[in-house]
Amino acid sequence: MNLIGLVLGPTLFLLVFFLIPEDELTYAARVVLGITAWTATWWVTEALPIPATSLFPIILLPTLGGLSMEQASRAYGDPIVFMYMGGFMIAIAIEKWKLHRRMALHILRVIGTRSDRIVLGVMIATAFLSMWISNAATALMMLPVALAVIKEVKTNEILSGPS
Repeated sequence: MNLIGLVLGPTLFLLVFFLIPEDELTYAARVVLGITAWTATWWVTEALPIPATSLFPIILLPTLGGLSMEQASRAYGDPIVFMYMGGFMIAIAIEKWKLHRRMALHILRVIGTRSDRIVLGVMIATAFLSMWISNAATALMMLPVALAVIKEVKTNEILSGPS
């Protein structure tokens, strides 16, 4: 834990909240601005782990009257957040079951070991996956596959032809 960040975050909140006059910003706006400064400070200094810090606004904004619980939690339930979370989960599952290594070896076996063919193989696999899932999730899924291809090429020195 970063002691400076732990102290600096609440201090920034208090400065923002009490130094900005109420005739310039409403109470709710000052609360939101102060908690944003506090959260950003803890995020940058990593005073707390980032996942814990990211939940900070959903707790404090409704508590201090900056936003309602529905407004504060709306960003946490955005479909795009869940799409990326699902993509990360699929990528982790691919790595756990070594599917990325199997895909990489299959690409190398079917397409060949020339550098342009390897790139073509990864592009074809990506295009194939993106027909059924979102492009962002496909990119997240193909990252471990591409890294496995690179590792396989480096480890076994299988690159043939000009690279």
